[in-house]
Amino acid sequence: MMLETYKEILDEAKSAKLETLTAWYSLFRMKEDPFLSQIPEEEIDYFVDREDIVNAIIYDLGVASRGIPVTVLIVGPNGFGKTATLQYIVNILKRLKQEYPKEYAFNGELLSTDYLFQEPASEDEKAVEEVQLCVKKCKEKKDFLFVDDVRVEHAKTIMREFVNTELKVFAISAFDYEEVYSTIPIAPKSHFLQPLDFENVMQMLDKRVKCGIADKSHKVSILDLFEEKALKTIHQYSFGVPSLILKCASKSLNILLNLYHRNITSATASKQKVTQDIAIKACKITKCLQAYTEFENLSRIKREVLQQVLKDPKSPTEVSSILQKDRTTISRHLSDLRELGLVDFEPRGRESMYVATEAVKIKFEMELIPKGA
Repeated sequence: MMLETYKEILDEAKSAKLETLTAWYSLFRMKEDPFLSQIPEEEIDYFVDREDIVNAIIYDLGVASRGIPVTVLIVGPNGFGKTATLQYIVNILKRLKQEYPKEYAFNGELLSTDYLFQEPASEDEKAVEEVQLCVKKCKEKKDFLFVDDVRVEHAKTIMREFVNTELKVFAISAFDYEEVYSTIPIAPKSHFLQPLDFENVMQMLDKRVKCGIADKSHKVSILDLFEEKALKTIHQYSFGVPSLILKCASKSLNILLNLYHRNITSATASKQKVTQDIAIKACKITKCLQAYTEFENLSRIKREVLQQVLKDPKSPTEVSSILQKDRTTISRHLSDLRELGLVDFEPRGRESMYVATEAVKIKFEMELIPKGA
């Protein structure tokens, strides 16, 4: 009898209208949030905008394959698409290898520094492991090595040890650019990632929407879900940064979902769109709007304080010690920055810990990127 009961429950779920089961389908005809869902690494159809950099690196691979060493730096803030660019190139090379195995059977890989420089888990393991992973890898002969999240200490080791690999491509933060550049004996090529323009933002979001549709026969575009003014607002307040755009777009859809999903019907679903007001609320929640409107107006001392909490949370006492300024003054500045929405804070014991928001970190890095490079 119990099995029959469970069978009835399953049959009921299979026969029920999707509109009654999921608000995402009811309002948007989607399986899930299209802007936060993971795109498979091997998928190349969702890549936008970085074609010039991709073409240049593929050309460099051809040069390196003739025995000429080439080192390339891809420079940009977090969320600008450095990892996606490297993954895209790797997938293109895999496809070339499949299509033309005799001509383009390149041997190489994309690694993160966390993987490449990982320490053995224990002293016993260290005794068993004669060398670190990076030392083992460096002895292998490869056509290319793409390394993500490279800092100056990583660059030094890779340039010194990976002598069997002619093409090395490092994805680095703009904060680390000068130091990394100076460690490389032969001047590397540098590609500075730029923010997406509005046309590319539309293309990126539209591809995401089409990926998330539950019923592929149902034709939906980004303009069926967002008013154009809302999209321009998101593009503006997100600085054209892919990761921030996706977060603001996702938050916008969730706000719309919360507003309408209780009363929605299939007849009215297509009429509901993200408005400019909703987009502004979403940008406030992600704190992109605050970074856009408040950052440029900061005083010199507030910028100095903000710079101290870019990478790691710090207390007013720690910031005061670094800047050699009165703790009470520093505490007041941090409190002001919190009210402006430029830092997050977490109570911890007697002192609160402050750290810059993601949008502020990106904004600082963007100031280091040459415009139009």
